[in-house]
Amino acid sequence: MPLTTARLAHRAGTLRSVAAGLTVVAAGITLAACGTADASGVKTAGAADSVALPAVHEDDLGGQPDDTRQAARGTVAGGADAGAQGGLRAESGTEENAGACRLDTMSVGVTSVPRPANHLLLEITNQSGVTCRLTGFPLARFDDARSAVPEAADTRPQAVVTLAPGESGYAGLTTSTANAPAADTHKATGLTVSLPGEDSRRAVDLPGDSVEIGDGAEVGYWQSDASDALLW
Repeated sequence: MPLTTARLAHRAGTLRSVAAGLTVVAAGITLAACGTADASGVKTAGAADSVALPAVHEDDLGGQPDDTRQAARGTVAGGADAGAQGGLRAESGTEENAGACRLDTMSVGVTSVPRPANHLLLEITNQSGVTCRLTGFPLARFDDARSAVPEAADTRPQAVVTLAPGESGYAGLTTSTANAPAADTHKATGLTVSLPGEDSRRAVDLPGDSVEIGDGAEVGYWQSDASDALLW
């Protein structure tokens, strides 16, 4: 049946109203996914609130070209996708903006491992309430040594280790080379650990209260996984 001029005008107006409504809802989804900032000023990703999307009825789009119908429906999908991407950006920003981990908000421990030989495993755990970045390698000193154990340069990770509250980072510590003569080793009964850029040190109990130290002692960079910290 031919459409009257009045009916065509009514459908065109309805289509414009639907499209405008969808655009506003899509913008709302994006804002809801962006999250909020906590007391520390670190922006955290928040789950988007449930938003009721207006339905696109065939009666409202009747008589319109197929490409016009597709564009109206695509507004909803595009808005939801933008909201999801906004949440990802906020989550990524949390890690990028995290400050360096501080020793006074960490617990530190060391354990012996059966393999590789002459290795200890350092573990540091974030006990603060905010995410922090664990940079570089631990500055480890046995007994009253004036200098720290040198780093194993080839253990540098591809990315800085980021610790959320309660998460741990790991570093391998060799006490000597695998073939070091026993006559060239000495017993160490103490170990202190500090972080880059800090003057404070943390005393750490050694496994069995002492370890044999010889030539070739090195410490690896912090890793997010214990097995990665022992792959050298």
